[in-house]
Amino acid sequence: MNRTLTFVTPRYGADVLGGAEQGARSYAVRMVKDGWTVRVITSCALDIVTWEDHYEAGTTVEEGVEVTRCQVRQQRDTNLDALSARLFSGKPVSEGDAYDWIDRQGPDSPDLLDAVEAVSDGVIAPYPYLYQPTVRGIQRAKVPTCLHAASHPEPPLSLPVFETVFGTADGLVHGSRAEQNLVLSRFPVAAEKPQVVLGLPIEIDAPCDADEARRALSLGDEPFAVYLGRLDRGKGVHDLVERFGRFRQRRGSGRLLLAGPVIDRPPETVGVEVLGPVPAEHKYGLLAAADVLINPSPHESFSMVVPEAMLVGTPVLINGWCEPMREHCENSAGGLWYTGVADFEVALEKLLKDSSLRARLGAGGSTYVQSMFSWDAVRTRYEALLERLA
Repeated sequence: MNRTLTFVTPRYGADVLGGAEQGARSYAVRMVKDGWTVRVITSCALDIVTWEDHYEAGTTVEEGVEVTRCQVRQQRDTNLDALSARLFSGKPVSEGDAYDWIDRQGPDSPDLLDAVEAVSDGVIAPYPYLYQPTVRGIQRAKVPTCLHAASHPEPPLSLPVFETVFGTADGLVHGSRAEQNLVLSRFPVAAEKPQVVLGLPIEIDAPCDADEARRALSLGDEPFAVYLGRLDRGKGVHDLVERFGRFRQRRGSGRLLLAGPVIDRPPETVGVEVLGPVPAEHKYGLLAAADVLINPSPHESFSMVVPEAMLVGTPVLINGWCEPMREHCENSAGGLWYTGVADFEVALEKLLKDSSLRARLGAGGSTYVQSMFSWDAVRTRYEALLERLA
């Protein structure tokens, strides 16, 4: 088998905080250590709001991975929200309008697409489905493609261009069984493709010291729930803050810490603290120190932070409308979920008050993650698919 793999992503790097990009990097650095030749073709951007060039164009070697960054031709259209409102109003969308939206969304990089077309060996792995590097790049690839779609129920998935994207891919990687079911129901042609439910490698690759995290981040000794990820309305953060505010008001106590880059700051609420970005060396310590991780996001294809919390023995409380996260909880007995107001408060109250429940859930979650998402387990599934495609 040709052990060469080229990831195609909108952004890439150790300082890029994003599920898909982090996912690609988590595969890339591990596969290099296993003897694979791994390349990444990406843009020079860091900011997903503007796609402004941040890195120098050219090729570097980072953690053993050959990374080629290409300039962005134009930044994201400032009228994209208005265009999106019209495009996703429920009326039929032409293929031309769909491609126009993809290009305006960004990152728009002809040089990146040329670099994809120039790849002449191994397998190309576009990641995720939503952006120009995948939508236009997969059609220009000259070698087999393995699409890491990272798809979830959202309006863009209905655009007609994605029939071509999923139809063109030679193989598919899914983050969860729920994602696979979504893809197969939306794109019947995908049933004919070699594919695997893979998830992501979840391992502790940094210190996991709860006491040190408490000191370094000034967390104090009080119990707390934590949210870890982008502070963004689309991730359900504002909804979580509102729910937690009502919970604390009725309960008279409670503490929620919001950790991650602030994209859209939620309103100030009693009992809710915004930590902002957390240094990588304290991420696992923060998760281990928390009594519960809450992920309110309605749309995830896998959600790295949920199994990360489970791995360190912290139970989770998740938005039950997000099927991939609910799948984690059901398969592991490592967490609870909510779909309304009352069950959020009941579940959170149980988790905060019952230490034996937290211990049982934590043990179940840790066993599940070690079994399903250790690198050995993920690598075995992934290499079996790549061997079919190469």
